[in-house]
Amino acid sequence: MFGAIGHGMLFGLALCFSLGPAFFALIQSSLRFGYKAGIAVSIGVIASDLIYLALAYFGMSGWLLDQKYALPVGILGGGLLISYGLYQVLKKVPQPVPVSEGDTVIVIKNGQVKVGGIALKGFFMNLLNPLIILMWIGAISFSSSKFNGDGVLMITFFTSALLTLFGTDTIKALAAGKIKTYLNDLVVHKINVGAGIIFIISGVVVIVRLFVEQPWLQAGQ
Repeated sequence: MFGAIGHGMLFGLALCFSLGPAFFALIQSSLRFGYKAGIAVSIGVIASDLIYLALAYFGMSGWLLDQKYALPVGILGGGLLISYGLYQVLKKVPQPVPVSEGDTVIVIKNGQVKVGGIALKGFFMNLLNPLIILMWIGAISFSSSKFNGDGVLMITFFTSALLTLFGTDTIKALAAGKIKTYLNDLVVHKINVGAGIIFIISGVVVIVRLFVEQPWLQAGQ
C-alpha cells in the first residue's frame, strides 16, 4: 500500500513539473486573476484527466485514439491553443481599475470572470489533446505491471498521483497569486504575452506531434 502511495506521489510530481500548456495556463491565470483562478484551472485539468483515466482503465480508449476522432480533435485543440495564444499576444494593456474578489467571482474592468469558466478552460485545454490518453494508457500499463493487476493498489497509485498533482498545483497557484500583488499591469501584460507565445508554440507542437506520432497507429499495435 505504501509503495503504491510513494510511486503515485513520484508520478504526480513528474506531472507537476511537465511544462505543458496546462502549467502555463495555471500560472497565467493565477497572476492575472489570483490564486483561486489557478486552482480552478488545476481542477479542470484533473477532471479531464479523470475522464481519460477512467476510459483507459476500463479499456474504452480505443475509440478516442481512432483516427476519425483523434485527428480532428487534436487539430481543434491545437488550433484553440494557437488562437488563445494570439489573443494574449495581440490584446492591449488593460487600464488599471478597482478589482474586487469574492468567493467565486473576480471583477475585472467592466466584466466578470467566473472561476467556473476558468475551470472549464483548463478542462477543455486538456481534454482536446488526444495525446494525453496515451500518457494514461502508459501509466495504467506501468501500474498494472508494478502491482500485478491489483485493483486496490492501482486505485491507490492514481489517487496518490492526482492528489499530489493537485497539491503542488495549489502551491504554484498560491505562489503566483502572492507575486501578483507586486506586479503592475504592464508587467502582467508582458507575462501574458510570453504565455501567449508559449500557447502558440504548444498548439503547433500538439498538431505536429499528432501527425508525427499518429496515436491511432500506436493504439492498433
